[in-house]
Amino acid sequence: MCNAFGLKREIPAATKRLIRQRCGFGCVICGLGIVQYEHVDPEFKNAKEHDPEAMALLCPGCHNKVTTGMWSKSRVKLAMRNPKCLEVGYSREFFDSFQNHPALRFGGVLLKNCQTPIQVGGYPLISIKPPEGPGAPFLFSGTFTDSKGEVTLVIEDNEWKAYTRSWDVQVLGPRITIREGHRKIHLVLKANPPDELVVERLSMLLAGMKFEANGDLLRVTMPNGVQNDFTYCVADNCQVGMAF
Repeated sequence: MCNAFGLKREIPAATKRLIRQRCGFGCVICGLGIVQYEHVDPEFKNAKEHDPEAMALLCPGCHNKVTTGMWSKSRVKLAMRNPKCLEVGYSREFFDSFQNHPALRFGGVLLKNCQTPIQVGGYPLISIKPPEGPGAPFLFSGTFTDSKGEVTLVIEDNEWKAYTRSWDVQVLGPRITIREGHRKIHLVLKANPPDELVVERLSMLLAGMKFEANGDLLRVTMPNGVQNDFTYCVADNCQVGMAF
């Protein structure tokens, strides 16, 4: 589909990335991390190009309020001056409520029914709390760092927060992809509702240890250089699934 000037709806990937970076990887109004791309001024029907300076990220809820006329474009323009995510330092959203004990696929390891799926240096990297009452969900929390040890994404009681200091954060379908640089992916985290999270790719430095996940392999390199590879491993019904 094209507008009157022959501009296609499809936005080039590089332009989308510039828009994400300018907006802090989330809705400029509310900061939610599941977003759509909006031509603000001019609107798409009058646009001759996909200009990242004239476009913004909006979550589906805020986008719908704008497209139906409930909110004005002026509200979006005002938010573009100080995007919510850049103001607070992160974009955010919630995973599906975990009604059953969530499982974690971490590269080549499946961890299920573990209160602390992964522990590093005596502290939980990933932890799961039981429901706070009847019908309430399990609460999943965790921390991910990049290859330099900088925190890029945290999960706090099922709410994920992707920090704006990352080079790029992209939410596409059920996947959160965080890049440290051009073509340098450090984390791909996939939600697999209703009760599973999958670390598909990872390059992380934590407590002097390097964690690398790619498909069915988890490689942990210790500070002394010793490598430990894990493929098709299962930890089930453990207090601590893996400890390093």
